Amino acid sequence: METANPSNLTAEPKPWLPRTLAAVAWVIYIGYLLLSDFPPGASLLHTEPATLQTALALSLNFWFVLPLLFPASAPELNPLLEALFNLVVAWGLLFWGFLLDGRGQRWPMLPFLIGTAFLTNVFYLPWLALRSPQTNPPNSPLTRLERFAESRILPLGILVIILAAGIWALWGRPEFGDWATRWQGLVDLWGSDRLTYSFGVDLLVFWLFQGWLVADDMARRQWQSTWALWVAHLLPCFGLILYLGLRPPLPTGITPPASDQSP
Repeated sequence: METANPSNLTAEPKPWLPRTLAAVAWVIYIGYLLLSDFPPGASLLHTEPATLQTALALSLNFWFVLPLLFPASAPELNPLLEALFNLVVAWGLLFWGFLLDGRGQRWPMLPFLIGTAFLTNVFYLPWLALRSPQTNPPNSPLTRLERFAESRILPLGILVIILAAGIWALWGRPEFGDWATRWQGLVDLWGSDRLTYSFGVDLLVFWLFQGWLVADDMARRQWQSTWALWVAHLLPCFGLILYLGLRPPLPTGITPPASDQSP
């Protein structure tokens, strides 16, 4: 089977180029989506109370816990919008699987991952712009958080969230009508509401940049696989889930037993 060497892929003749592209993408993202008047709805500089109320309602309904357990207390929103919001957040959480990329960097990765979970590409793109190639396996024990990031629990848990979002989009809140009615409601929001519009932009940007940490991650594992590299780059969201679920563990001898590792 044809293989690709991730080490070679990360040994770029112009290492500044991907960082520059990520920085330029961030400037365009902030300027266009948050500050300009080109997208639908009011910009960040003129945020309307209704937008803040929608953001709060989506946060309260996060992972559908409140609507399922206490439906009378849950804010009522288009279930497609709720599903879209959960998909964006779940996709951002997938990047926690690359927590080891933060080792040996000038800037700690954890604040960027936390920021990505709340403000998506406001934080994810800057990490891509600030980081340096990191292809070495860890030379010290993994922390508990790093062990969680390396486990299969992360991609499987996010897959469950995404499947739940799909089910909710189709059958949650029957008072919102059939699929056509729900879809038209989302389209109407897309054309008038900046928050809803931003979710679509975030999904597109995540797709374009989701594979940028994969080659270094493969090199850390001494793993050569063309199909895994391309699937992680090209298949939106599910390609990254598949990669994190199937990637081999770190080379043996690097990670000591859990009982001997630092918290």
